[in-house]
Amino acid sequence: MKLAKLFLIIAVLCAVTFFCAGQTLALQEFVPIDLEPYSNTKLVGHQWWTLNAGDNTYSLLPIGEIAEFEGPDKKVKFQIFDGGIVLFGTNAQRWPKAVNDIAVEGVAKSIYFFHATGWSHGGGPSYKFVMNYQGGIQETLEMITGHNSHDWCHIEKNFADKNSVWGWTANEKPACNKAGLITTKWENPHPNTEIVSIDAISLETGAVPIINVSFLILISPVGAVS
Repeated sequence: MKLAKLFLIIAVLCAVTFFCAGQTLALQEFVPIDLEPYSNTKLVGHQWWTLNAGDNTYSLLPIGEIAEFEGPDKKVKFQIFDGGIVLFGTNAQRWPKAVNDIAVEGVAKSIYFFHATGWSHGGGPSYKFVMNYQGGIQETLEMITGHNSHDWCHIEKNFADKNSVWGWTANEKPACNKAGLITTKWENPHPNTEIVSIDAISLETGAVPIINVSFLILISPVGAVS
């Protein structure tokens, strides 16, 4: 398997700017959303795409810490854990095709996703995030190679989307001896409506998505928006 062709969404590591009732200025808080109950892989001592013994560049992430990474408009804090969720791709068919109902239960102005891809799929999206709101509204963020996503080992590539930048890169360890994660900012079109959950969905291409066990999102408590 060519390791430069693996999807990585360490993603939904997210962040959202939130509002509190009675305050004129938006508060900015990074609140980690726990993905550990959904985790099915590891970053350290494992090939995350197979779970075979081995190591990979993502083991160089600050595991167990909340750290600052580059964002398209400011530094973004993501909480990093040793683990993640791998989704189905035609090159790794053992994994589930979707992980649904990742609990959020808050309102948000914007979300910052931390992600990357391997097996880059040209000509269309390879995976997506679906935001599920109170009342049944849904919004979708499609991840498209060269636009807002890219191969995890192609850290030299740029993005058409001005809201996407390489948030973290390293060049010191297998599998591909270089790798990165992308920070993508998504503006919430319904900032006053509770986001109940987020679904992470493979679009069943050759790409093999992975979502890190920590999914950092900046949110406000339910009912805090006036």
